[in-house]
This record gives sequence, C-alpha cells and structure tokens, in this order.
Amino acid sequence: MIKAESALPMYKQIAAILKKEIRENRYGDGGSIGTHTDLAERFGVSLITIRKAIKILAEENLVETQQGKGTFAKSTVLQDDLHHLTGVSNIISQQNLQAQVVVRTMGFIETPQRFSDKSKRAMGETCLYIERLHLIDEVVIGYAKLYLPLFYGRRLSRKDIEEKTIYQLYEDKLGVKLGKGVQYISADMADDEMAETLDVKTGTPILRVERESYAADGTLIELMELFYEYSHYRFRVELNLASR
Repeated sequence: MIKAESALPMYKQIAAILKKEIRENRYGDGGSIGTHTDLAERFGVSLITIRKAIKILAEENLVETQQGKGTFAKSTVLQDDLHHLTGVSNIISQQNLQAQVVVRTMGFIETPQRFSDKSKRAMGETCLYIERLHLIDEVVIGYAKLYLPLFYGRRLSRKDIEEKTIYQLYEDKLGVKLGKGVQYISADMADDEMAETLDVKTGTPILRVERESYAADGTLIELMELFYEYSHYRFRVELNLASR
C-alpha cells in the first residue's frame, strides 16, 4: 500500500502499484481497474490524487478512460500474428510499449553438438552466443538465446546487440538480404534455471519458440530459442474455413 511518509508523492505510488498490477495481467484483457471513486476508497486518497495517478498511466498507454464507463487496462500481452518472423523488440514496439533490452551473456562458444550437421557446418566450429532479456517496467517479458555463425558474429559488438535487433544488424550493418525462416512453437514448464531467469515459480507453464533464419541465398544466419512466461505472450492466426 501507499506510504504517507514517503518522499514519493502518493499519486506516483498509486500509479506504480496499478502499473505493476496491469503488467501482471490482474485485470485481464481490457478489464476495468475500478472507477475513480472505487480507487479513492481503496487507497484512502482524494479523487484529485487518483486523477493524477490515472493520467500517468494514460500517458504511458497503459489505460484508457471511456466517458461514463470507467477506466480500463490496455492489454500488455505481446501478440504475434505470425505473418512475419520478427523479434520481441519489434512486437513490443508495435504495441507502443517501452522495453529495456539487457544482454546477459555474449561471447564465442563451441558450436553445440546437438545442432544438426547442416547447422554445425553453417555455424563453424565456433559461433557467437548471446543471451538477451526483454523487460517492461523491470518485468521479464521474454528471454532469448541466439547463435550466430562465426563469419557474421565476429563483426558485431555488444553495443550493436543492445541497440538493434539481429535482423536490423544483418541488413543495415552486414549488408545481408533477409530470406525466410522456420519456427517451431511448443509448450514447456520452467525448470529451476528458467524459473529464476523469468522470475516465476518452478513448473510455471512457458512457451518455447525455436527458430531458424536464413539469408535470401539460403545461408543460415541465426538459430534462436525464445522463452516466454505463458501469460505474457500469445499467438493470433487467421485461417480460412474453406477446405480449398
């Protein structure tokens, strides 16, 4: 709850509490966070204080107020329509959310033996390995493990990886024309290590995405594993009902 003795104004404390609840999907997709009167009673403050808190949330595109109906949370669940292979950063940007990218690990490793022979040949004996976290308001939304062929990886810096998507770097810095990719989506449960990374309980349902990306000439340019806590991500696919 809010602290009257805190140096942080009460309306900012309330905004922070509501923001956290919205990020945790407490209100569902577009659910009401309560009327101004409800919130004033909940936090024991004036309507003016609540209006200031709601203004902060509205400016951050987290809520919308409908005249005569109330204030509703905007969905913060990342939605991938699967029309194109795209990264977490692009999806977050499309939804007007602000995210932080943290490169947790970056370095050259022996190409994993579990890769197919074709992938190992494309990667080389050594490949660039990257672990990257995507956070919104300090909540981990996505976790990525990336493997890039040595030929390309040695031309990228940590600053590159922090500031741009891999596909942007391939096009803008490396001059590689992008081609197609293959993506596999499966359900899994967080083991102890994954639970710690995603800040969830061990055994929490997660989505696992495995991706192979290729240049226009068919050259393998990336292998990626993406992990999402189930409530932060969903896929939307529009399909025809007709059999032909």
